[in-house]
Amino acid sequence: MKQLIVFVLSLYTSLTWAVLEVTILKQDENIFPIVISDFSVVGDANQGKTIAHVMRDNFNRSGEFSASSANYVINNKPNFDKWKAKKIEAIVLGKLEKISKKVFNVEIELLDVYSNKILYKDKFAVHNSGIRRIAHYLSDQIYHALLGEKGSFDTRLAYITVTNKGKGEREYRLEISDSDAQNPQTILKSKEPILSPVWSPDQNKIAYVSFRNARSEVFIQYPFVRRKTQKLPYFDGIASAPSWHPNGKSLLLTLSKNGNKDIYSYQLASKKLTRLTTDVGIDTEASYSPEGDKIVFTSNRSGQVQVYIKDLKTSKINRATFKGRYNAKAVFSPNGKSLAMVHRVGKDYRIALLDIATKDLTIMTNNQLDESPFFSPNGGMIIFATNKGSSGVLSVVSILDHQTFELASKAGEVREPNWSHYLK
Repeated sequence: MKQLIVFVLSLYTSLTWAVLEVTILKQDENIFPIVISDFSVVGDANQGKTIAHVMRDNFNRSGEFSASSANYVINNKPNFDKWKAKKIEAIVLGKLEKISKKVFNVEIELLDVYSNKILYKDKFAVHNSGIRRIAHYLSDQIYHALLGEKGSFDTRLAYITVTNKGKGEREYRLEISDSDAQNPQTILKSKEPILSPVWSPDQNKIAYVSFRNARSEVFIQYPFVRRKTQKLPYFDGIASAPSWHPNGKSLLLTLSKNGNKDIYSYQLASKKLTRLTTDVGIDTEASYSPEGDKIVFTSNRSGQVQVYIKDLKTSKINRATFKGRYNAKAVFSPNGKSLAMVHRVGKDYRIALLDIATKDLTIMTNNQLDESPFFSPNGGMIIFATNKGSSGVLSVVSILDHQTFELASKAGEVREPNWSHYLK
C-alpha cells in the first residue's frame, strides 16, 4: 500500500549553524562488501544520488560494511557473476520518480549476489524535505535485512558547541543533528555555560545543565514543539549530570546538598527526591542500566577515581573497575553487559570498554583527551568528544573493529555528545 512519508522540518531550521564534517580515520578491509547504486531518476531531480550517497556513508561509518558505488546506475537485474568476481555480496538499487513539485515515489531493492534473491523490497512516497531522513530509514532497513539487527542510522545526536566571541566572551549552543551530524540545528544559545545534554527515552525532550541564573540548574527542553522550557526545582547546592530513567519518569542527578556530592533520583510527577548514595566521597556522573534496576556512577570513595555499580533492588554497591587509577563517566551498553568509560593511560584519557562479568577492559582509542562516551542505540558504536590541536571534535569508534571517524568542528569546540534512542 502506498503511503506518503513526510518528515517535517524542525522549528529551528532558521537557526542552523553548520560546523561539522565527517572525516574517516581508518577502515578495516575485512568487512561486508556491498554496492549501493545511485538511484535511477524519472523526472527532474537529483535526489537519487543524495539517497545513495547518504546510505553509503552510513554503512561505511558503521565499521561493519564496505559500501561502494557501482559508478553507474543499475536499472535492471544486475550481472551477478560480474559482482561475484569483484567479491561483492549484496547490491542495493532503486528508483526515484517525481510525481509532484515536492513529492517523489521511491522504490528500492536489496539483492543477494550469491543466491540472486531479493532480500528487501519497498515502495512509498516521500516529501522533498524528508530525503535525508528516508535515506537513514532505508539504511536501517537494509542493515536489518543483512544482519538481522537494528541499525542506528535514523536517530539523532545532541551536543554542545563552544565558540570564542572575543573580549573574553564565549557562546554556548545546544545542538541536535542527524546521526551523521548533518542537518545541525541550534535549539538553545547562551553566553553562560550549557552542559550535559541527554535525550529522554521518547526522544521528545532533552535535559541539560545551565548556568543562566548564575548557578548550576537542570532544565528540560522540548526541541520539536512550542512548549515552555521546564526548570527543575532549586535543590540547595550544585545540580549536575542529569540522566533519564528508561521509563522517562525520573532523572538521576548529582546534587551537593549538605556540602557533599551524592546521587539522587528525582521523580518528575511527584517531585520526590530520593538519595541513592551516602558516602563521604564524591559520587557523580550516574546513569541507569537498560532495565532501570541498576545505576553506574563515578566515585573517589576508594581514594582513586573509579566506577561503581549499585543494585537498586538490594542497595548493594560494587566497584566495577580495577585496572588503572582513573576510570570515569561510565554508561551501560544497550544490552547491559558492558560499560563505556573514560580510562587514563599515563597522562592520556582514552575511551575504554569494560566487560562487566569478566572485568576485561579494552582500550578503544589512541587519543590524548577523550571524554563523554555514549553508545549508539544498537550498541555497535560509541560516540565521544576528544581534542585535536586547539579544537574539540566529536568522534565515533566501532565496537566490532575499532574503526573510527570524526565529526570535526571548524568554528569551535564540540562537547558532551549524546545519542538518542530509536525515533518513534
